[in-house]
Amino acid sequence: MPFFLGIDGGGTKTRCVIGDETSVLATGSGSGCNVVRVGEACARDSLAAAIHEACVQAGVSPQKISRTCAGLAGAADDGVASLVQRVLIEIVGGAIEVIGDMEIALESAFGGGPGVITIAGTGAIAYGRNHRGESARAGGWGRLVSDEGSGYWIGAQAIGAALRRYDGGKKSQLLDELMSALEVRSVHDLAVKANSDPVPEFARLFPVVLEAEKSGDMAATEVLERAGTELAATAEIVIGRLFLELESVLVATHGGVFTGSALVKEAFRAELTRLCPEAKCIDVAVNPMLGALQRARREFGIWHKQGTSQ
Repeated sequence: MPFFLGIDGGGTKTRCVIGDETSVLATGSGSGCNVVRVGEACARDSLAAAIHEACVQAGVSPQKISRTCAGLAGAADDGVASLVQRVLIEIVGGAIEVIGDMEIALESAFGGGPGVITIAGTGAIAYGRNHRGESARAGGWGRLVSDEGSGYWIGAQAIGAALRRYDGGKKSQLLDELMSALEVRSVHDLAVKANSDPVPEFARLFPVVLEAEKSGDMAATEVLERAGTELAATAEIVIGRLFLELESVLVATHGGVFTGSALVKEAFRAELTRLCPEAKCIDVAVNPMLGALQRARREFGIWHKQGTSQ
């Protein structure tokens, strides 16, 4: 009986799942395994810990795994993918595929079929595949130059919006809450901290913006609405590259920004409908870890069928 391993490797957490051809047998977790962020040694330890936990629970030796699919942030870089593959070769048996985390999210949403997924968490990216098997991405080029609509972008934009209102003589609840979250006592100190090196982790301000919006703060509301429209613009780029005019396309969403803010999701849907009337937003449960498992099974089936037909 073949066994399959799916891995969802993020910057803060690694999750993996072992299954046979039809069932999920066990799961495991570890700390982040983003090689760029934590380094090769820590990535190896995180992957090994998560895989070991799942294997022990499933009663399956890592060397008995037939195929592994690992979806990781940054794996679109060939150097990162090769490094992670070398690490996994030391841990598991069988064939190993290392792909981007957006690919396993798309797999979870649409299987091997066409569609577009827009992901907004700490970062943001849109990724899709058409009926011809062609794929394309937009966004996701890093928090300092891209990732519009992400949690990081929202946090940074919120500071700018609050300071602009302050300049206009309009004090806001958002400004007060941002100052409290960043532990500063004056507007000047807020500006200094926002422009410090290293740059603050603005994504952690996302919940602050949500609370201010719920209390009726207009600056927070405007930032969240703009996040939705920016994410729709990113999705439109992918749709335009992959799908013909008037060709219908399903669009799924995933990530903490979408699940955390109904306003972002509403603005995204409204703007995408305006930009691409042929696009249809769908609500589908997206689990990248299970998407990785699903892809490992599918690719093994393709390889096995080709091998037996020769």
